[in-house]
Amino acid sequence: MPLTEGDVLDTLSDSVALGIEFYVDKIHIKGEYLTTVRDHIRAGNILVKGGTQDLAFYDLVTDVLLTQKKSPPANDSDRALLLHECVHAMIDVYDPDGAVTRHMGELAAYLTQTTYSVRKNPSSNRNGTAPWDKFWGDLYATVRANKLDTSAGNGVRIPSATLENLRRQLAALPFVNYGDFTKEATGVSDGLTRRNLFLSSDEPVSMRSSSVSHETYVDPSDDYLVRTLMEAYASADVKGYGSRLRRLRRDFLYCSLSRAHELRKRFSVRKRGDRLSELFHDRLSHGGRAILLRVLALRS
Repeated sequence: MPLTEGDVLDTLSDSVALGIEFYVDKIHIKGEYLTTVRDHIRAGNILVKGGTQDLAFYDLVTDVLLTQKKSPPANDSDRALLLHECVHAMIDVYDPDGAVTRHMGELAAYLTQTTYSVRKNPSSNRNGTAPWDKFWGDLYATVRANKLDTSAGNGVRIPSATLENLRRQLAALPFVNYGDFTKEATGVSDGLTRRNLFLSSDEPVSMRSSSVSHETYVDPSDDYLVRTLMEAYASADVKGYGSRLRRLRRDFLYCSLSRAHELRKRFSVRKRGDRLSELFHDRLSHGGRAILLRVLALRS
């Protein structure tokens, strides 16, 4: 079973991750920018899907983050890898014109991943002479040399000249395609295609970090969903509409896979005679329906 959207949201709410701030050449890594990635995920602009590989991956063309094949909940090592891919998503959000180079984008992601790992476990390190071992060892050395192992290093700027040795190592690594691109090659970002409005920030991000992370959630019944959709709000009550949407999104995110599959089929088009389907289409905005259908699609 792969990691879930909840694991990604938890990573992007981790105080250690959000406490990181530094520059890799012109790329600004900052907790505030990572929370924007979180908001885009919650709004459905960046999709999270369970992957089938040992490594996570962010697809800049489809704006989809594939999680690694690892049983949830994510541990610190898993979160470090998710954070790496979230940096790629952050660059996609903040550099829609694609000015960031491929090599610097990768180094920014690796250095963020390493910084998070060291702040979580100060003894983290890697030794060896093989290309990947040497590369990781130098990443750890760079983090510590710039005091990024603690918050004292926040705000530090690491110029491209300082990172040239790491960049050359990156380009020479085996089993990856970094070396297929020149030092000047760009194309790691093109902006997001989906532009749904953000949900407000008072929604609980996830239950996976709490002491009840393995609590069994009761599937939302038809009667409950009908009552929820029948709630009436004044036309100007944006908060009321938003609260209902957040409740439904949370219900769908944690319902069983079979229930999610059933609801997705019933809600995909308005079905006459199915009161729940009719209310879903009649009482929710187009944008609200799109967000909820996207959640169900990820669960089914």
